[in-house]
Amino acid sequence: MRVLFFLVLLANVAVLAYGQGFMGTPPSEQGRTPRQLSERNQHIVELGQARLVDTVRQAGG
Repeated sequence: MRVLFFLVLLANVAVLAYGQGFMGTPPSEQGRTPRQLSERNQHIVELGQARLVDTVRQAGG
């Protein structure tokens, strides 16, 4: 009975590792072309003038 338990446990760990991509590309990502880092969320990045930390803390509250 212990042997069966450890075989099932080992099978579960193997399937989890495969699904998370520890053995290569995960199945959920196969067939996709990965985007370059520069293409991700470009609209979120805002550039502005540098401010001192004390100035930001005083303005924030």
